[in-house]
Amino acid sequence: MANFYLQLYTTILLMFSISMVSSATTANNVDSLVLDIEGNPLEVGSFYYVRTPQSTFRWGGGIVAASKPNQPECPQYVAQLGEGWYRESPIKFLPSDPSHKHVHISSDVNVVFNNSFSACSQGAWQLTPDANSGDLFLSTGGGIGNPSPQTAANWFKIEKRRGDPGFYQLEYCPSSNTIDAFATKKDIVCGAIDGSIDNLTDDHRMIWLSLFPIRPDDYFSTGLMFFFIKA
Repeated sequence: MANFYLQLYTTILLMFSISMVSSATTANNVDSLVLDIEGNPLEVGSFYYVRTPQSTFRWGGGIVAASKPNQPECPQYVAQLGEGWYRESPIKFLPSDPSHKHVHISSDVNVVFNNSFSACSQGAWQLTPDANSGDLFLSTGGGIGNPSPQTAANWFKIEKRRGDPGFYQLEYCPSSNTIDAFATKKDIVCGAIDGSIDNLTDDHRMIWLSLFPIRPDDYFSTGLMFFFIKA
């Protein structure tokens, strides 16, 4: 009888240990995924609206593709509306790893607008230098997929916002295995995507998004803070 209880106790202990390991594994998997506002992992290929916390107070609106003044209509640039969500375009994320079914934190992704919201063929978001200032702005028209040094400007990462649980920011710093060349990696300027008062349109209706390089005393803390709503 004593052996029976010993075996029963051992079995229960083993099942409890397996359950704890399984729960920990599940929690770790969830922690590595980007979640929408309802707590669901972002699905690869599905469209989402990107919103900032301030947009709930109608200060800073949705994300759109728009043509810059005095420049060709296409390709368009990425901007945040000054207010509201008129002509806001949903966005999808396509990982460099085709085996991913969900979007992972810190993984390289292409960011793509819904083409039906624009007259231009959008392609992936990419960094484009301004002809006058040299600042790197977010534009459309980049190639989708094909990780290589030639597409290094097209790969971004979603990171958790430091000190702001539940929010994320978009960063640019492609992995060496994505661009497939360490020599290219050292020439890349990493940073966070944000807007500034200097990037406002003349009518203040939009703000162009651009790259803010890392500063040692302000590590990735200036990026645009946002969350996701499934379209």
